Amino acid sequence: MVVSAQSRDAWLDVLQQLMPQGMAWSRDNDANQTKLLRALAKHLAELDTSCDSMAREMLPNQTQTLLEDYEQYLGLPECENASETITDRRQAVVMKDRRKGGLATWQIEQLAADLGFDVTVEEIFPHHCLRDCMYPLHPERYRHVLRVTVHNLPNARMTCLDHVLTPLVSNNAGILECTLNRYKLAGKYYEFIYEQQEAN
Repeated sequence: MVVSAQSRDAWLDVLQQLMPQGMAWSRDNDANQTKLLRALAKHLAELDTSCDSMAREMLPNQTQTLLEDYEQYLGLPECENASETITDRRQAVVMKDRRKGGLATWQIEQLAADLGFDVTVEEIFPHHCLRDCMYPLHPERYRHVLRVTVHNLPNARMTCLDHVLTPLVSNNAGILECTLNRYKLAGKYYEFIYEQQEAN
């Protein structure tokens, strides 16, 4: 519960003290001036309450009134991954607000884990004269491609390059691919490999 900084009676007392003194400026409870000041004091007390509640809105994990403003500022929801509840929406705001930059393989894996996916990201380096002669020779395109292996995704049987999706990959995979492609470095691409979930 939000407690106002000043109650209506406290504001009434302040307003009455600001008024001139004398018989024409009666401070009796039933005086017209007191009735007018009481109405003003009510609005000032409500404004205090509103200011106190807005102070809580400064923290994304407590926001409610400004939740839509936070979402617009942070570009949420992403990739049609909209949440229904206020709690889920607030959690998405907090996660994106606290997300730090960086696209190392472990950071991409962490981003996928935050979305609920178990992935392994592999950076494929080209062969050169200092490497072991048994190092595999990868196609030239892998110079700018990261291989993302998605584990335990049901109904997934295809390999996708960059943002191209196939009907055989579940809709959840579309959210993963869209999100990772949204944050990828310019000129870099992902190759998504989906492991078939073992049937029980």
